[in-house]
Amino acid sequence: MAMGTTFNRESLAAQVEQAIREEIMTNRLAPNQRIDVTHYANLWSISPTPVRDAIKSLEAAGFVTVSPRRGVNVADLNEPILREIYEVRIAIECTAIRRACDHIPAERAQDALGKYEAASALDGASRVAMLTEIDLMVHDIALEYCNNSRLQRIMTGLNDLVRWSRLSVIRNLPQAYDTTLPEHIRICQALCARDGERASKEMFIHLNNSLDRICKFLAEHPNKTGEQA
Repeated sequence: MAMGTTFNRESLAAQVEQAIREEIMTNRLAPNQRIDVTHYANLWSISPTPVRDAIKSLEAAGFVTVSPRRGVNVADLNEPILREIYEVRIAIECTAIRRACDHIPAERAQDALGKYEAASALDGASRVAMLTEIDLMVHDIALEYCNNSRLQRIMTGLNDLVRWSRLSVIRNLPQAYDTTLPEHIRICQALCARDGERASKEMFIHLNNSLDRICKFLAEHPNKTGEQA
């Protein structure tokens, strides 16, 4: 956030929360790094109160920890935390993709499958570029077409934690996009067949595989969390 940043006084704590959240998700504030409330209050020319209110919200969302001895710190993206995130994600997204099978337009499902299959035929930089662009497409479809507003709100709330884990850990996995591509294709094939149970099963397999890959990587590279690419 630039030194000259100013905030609308309405919903000030919410604006501060979003600003600090972006600092965390982009790794400008790394896992376990201390957050100085006074520093941000001075930086943004505001009182400490909205910063403290923002910290409370970020703690509830799982982005920071607050303790009497250590003060405020960015949460650690360790294996137990990532397991918690993925357990919730699995429960939500498996339900969402099953429901999406009943509501997604046939052309949208075919388009998604076509893009994943087209990416599988590429190689080199073109393949990486396309896979980077479409990697989350099937997950976005689950959110868009689940036809349940409460489920969508929960998924939206979880998405920032998922994005944070992707930027901090998943991007470091070897051949991450290539590994998930066939899993995404199988989910899309189930979508095209309007087979909700199969889509849910394939999403479950995909997210469980992703969690296993993350945990294995963290065990082999314990200092990789939060490193810049």
